[in-house]
Amino acid sequence: MPGPIDYTKITIVPDFDTAEWWMGTKQGKYLVRQCQDCGHKWFPPFPACNKCNSMDLGWFETAGRGVLHSYIVVTQPILGAFVEAVPYVVGLIELDDCHEADGSLVRVGGVLLDDEDAVAIGLPVEVEFEQTNEADIVVPRWKICGSADNTWKFDE
Repeated sequence: MPGPIDYTKITIVPDFDTAEWWMGTKQGKYLVRQCQDCGHKWFPPFPACNKCNSMDLGWFETAGRGVLHSYIVVTQPILGAFVEAVPYVVGLIELDDCHEADGSLVRVGGVLLDDEDAVAIGLPVEVEFEQTNEADIVVPRWKICGSADNTWKFDE
């Protein structure tokens, strides 16, 4: 398991587009933006739909499960908060329950709780929520939650 992230060295400031998302994480919910006009879903949140340009937006509560689509292993942290965590894995997760009209899945990025040796493309993952030093900020992290056939790992 990677080392701890020192949240005292990061200032997370929710803004107009992300405040409700941060409230959701505090309640143990993983939310993605959803257009109320065309149904398009995306993350990270921004103020207009990139499919139809509507500003009539809401939130879709996901099950917080998906498949690891890609990943990188970070060995040189760019933020002081991550110094003790290296090496750690940043993944691109395809959410199981966020299908678009064309069949594509919504992909979200996140830091995994697992060691690089345990990670492979195609593995199922689920979100877990980690409390920071600030009472109002809870951060989503992803954890492998099973096995799969036909997974793939980067060569060392």
